[in-house]
Amino acid sequence: MKSSVFRTIKLLILGNIFLIPFSIVIQNTAIRFILGLLAGISFIILLSFTIKIETIYTKKQKVIRLKGISRI
Repeated sequence: MKSSVFRTIKLLILGNIFLIPFSIVIQNTAIRFILGLLAGISFIILLSFTIKIETIYTKKQKVIRLKGISRI
């Protein structure tokens, strides 16, 4: 599970890195709008995905502390 989570985050970041230069170089406003929209949506997906993973991780940590289980 962890490897797929990190792989997804890396792919979204790489997608955003490669979309930004194309949106700057292209002079057609429709294509620029579509690429900017895709970049914005992927940033929102990345943010919500990261927040969801963070809440899952913190819930697991609370359960571990309540049960008294120590991880190495």
